[in-house]
Amino acid sequence: MEFLRNEKNRITDLVLLALIAVFGFYVNREIVIKGLYMDDLYMWSCYGEQNLIEFAFPIGTSTRFRPVYWLATYLQMMIVGTQMTRFVTFNIVINIAAAFLLYLISGKLSRSRTAAFVTAVCYLASRFAYYQIGQALGLMETMALCLAIGILYLLYRFMTSGFGREEPGQPAGKSSDGFYYTALLLYFLLAFTHESYIALIPLFYLVLLVRLADSGKGRRPEMLHSDAFKWIAPAAVLLVIVAIRTFAIGKAIPAGTGGTQVTETFRIGECLSYALSQVWYLFGINAGPEHLNGLPWDQTPLLIKRLVKLGVLMIGVTVLLYLVSWITAGLKDMKNGRGSRTFLENLAVCLLFGGFIALCIACSSVTIRVEMRWIYVSYAAALLFASYMLGFLKQCGRREIFGTALLCFLLYGIISTGTNIYYRGYFGRLYFWPNQLRMNSLAEQTVEKYGTGGVFGKNIYILENTYEMSDFYGRTFFKTFDPEKKAEGTQVIFAGSLDDVPKDEVRNGQALVLKEVPEENAYLDITGEVAGES
Repeated sequence: MEFLRNEKNRITDLVLLALIAVFGFYVNREIVIKGLYMDDLYMWSCYGEQNLIEFAFPIGTSTRFRPVYWLATYLQMMIVGTQMTRFVTFNIVINIAAAFLLYLISGKLSRSRTAAFVTAVCYLASRFAYYQIGQALGLMETMALCLAIGILYLLYRFMTSGFGREEPGQPAGKSSDGFYYTALLLYFLLAFTHESYIALIPLFYLVLLVRLADSGKGRRPEMLHSDAFKWIAPAAVLLVIVAIRTFAIGKAIPAGTGGTQVTETFRIGECLSYALSQVWYLFGINAGPEHLNGLPWDQTPLLIKRLVKLGVLMIGVTVLLYLVSWITAGLKDMKNGRGSRTFLENLAVCLLFGGFIALCIACSSVTIRVEMRWIYVSYAAALLFASYMLGFLKQCGRREIFGTALLCFLLYGIISTGTNIYYRGYFGRLYFWPNQLRMNSLAEQTVEKYGTGGVFGKNIYILENTYEMSDFYGRTFFKTFDPEKKAEGTQVIFAGSLDDVPKDEVRNGQALVLKEVPEENAYLDITGEVAGES
């Protein structure tokens, strides 16, 4: 696939990328952030109170150390400013950029624009994107995904450079070392974006072992000598990462989710169970509880179940055709005196992609639960793995087999997009969604309705507080709408009933009064009613 190499290809690619971008906005059109909640609000509070160096490099004051992400989110918050709705727009644009990356890589692996387009659309439609789009911190997940996928592709290019399959137009014998060292650089950046992906380190040794095995017995000592630095470099980078993390936060082992510690909560039985559930998720089956996926499999309508199973069947046919072609091509090579090279080359690629997916699943199975956002990287890699299979089929030269596999992949894409959009309709059941809706409503009933001038400097009375909004929210929420990050004089006061609200303050325009509407996960402004009471 020669992206932008000639006018015809350029126009085709640009049209497809434009369609991908439009779809990215369309599929996420109902996701809204109007007020910050949970980790987003805490992150903003750090941004509002610290300078760039303090924010990005908190030494000894945090349980995590993610300076690469924190530098990016500092820039993100500067761009968003006081317009909270821009967070979703920002996240959609970044996720579309990730889809563009997958389009390009899938196109190179599959040698098919159809497969590349299906890959990008499936990625954007996925229900795994809920956090990437619906929370400001989703930027971290998307950054980690792009870096991890970049590592996978670069290691693939490095490993296969010795197989005689360099990209079209690349001079014969061109060194592939740049792929390896660039992947190592991305690994270093990834470790300080999302520390869980430190687990990908074995992949660097896997590709070196494959290259060593492929060199032949006579050349192995020479290969070991010439690649000595490559064998040392991953361990050296890992030691540097561990040293920096230990210096910055006092420990090297990543913390678990929800404020837990992996060393305290890890159970091998639970880990295996969580890993299996992630495999089911990859095949379209929501294997976890409602508050983590919105619609568990046992509550899924029969029609959707059948469509999911049909999608799995389509992927199964693609994989089966690949395996048959792999074996057939291998036997043909052996018959022609070429040995088992085809067998071994495809085995190496399967080990790389399978190892990547397995490591991603493993590193997200060691804590207390499985959240769908952690499966997004594995899903993207699985789509690329399918793209490689299609590319191999096309390379084999059997048009009817490739056409059948591509048709199955296209049908899978249509089914997967439809079922994932259906699953997205249940985002409202996810654990953080109701509270995010409440924060959106709080912003609508105050700043959006009255403007900052009608809110800042006033007392905002909230009746009953059954939502259990904390004092931190009360102190911080409205600061996010102030360019000065202060919202001076604005105070949130929780009142047991209207009897606890000073009516004179309301009549004089010095206070606003809100009540909760639990059935709608919302607030309602009743200031006018209170002011009109005799």
